[in-house]
Amino acid sequence: MCIFAIQYISMSTILLSIGSNIFAKTNIDKAKRMLTRLFPDIVFSQPILTEPEDKKYSFLFRNVLAKAETDMSPGEVIDKIKQTERAVGRSPKDKYSGKVIIDIDLIQYNNNILRPDDFERNYVQQLLATLQPENVSATTDTPPVENTVIPATEIPDTLDDPED
Repeated sequence: MCIFAIQYISMSTILLSIGSNIFAKTNIDKAKRMLTRLFPDIVFSQPILTEPEDKKYSFLFRNVLAKAETDMSPGEVIDKIKQTERAVGRSPKDKYSGKVIIDIDLIQYNNNILRPDDFERNYVQQLLATLQPENVSATTDTPPVENTVIPATEIPDTLDDPED
């Protein structure tokens, strides 16, 4: 008698926000390569340049969204992206000096918006549109798109990631 056990692995969809204001293209490209090893089916939006919202930052930000499927829990995803940030070169003191070498945030896990303030940002809403299959870029050499204002949608309150 032979008994087979089938384990169903539930996959979750994640949405990551990736940004940098120091050697931004290089740092984001490095993060994208590392994230592709963690999430083989990951897709990236086109990059977009945005003005800093805080006066302590004096350089433009380059931002990208990424969407992937994973069997990791939200906590495991956050641990992996924080490891990726450190591997790219982020250190805690950089943010205080106005440098963001790399910032990667888990803003959505399945239908749960984990970072509503980030999700509502105009550039996030604009980049979500570029994550449609016909617009998705798997390469790292796409030019940035212009930032335009798109109205934010109503998002339910959820817990924020305590890292940022």
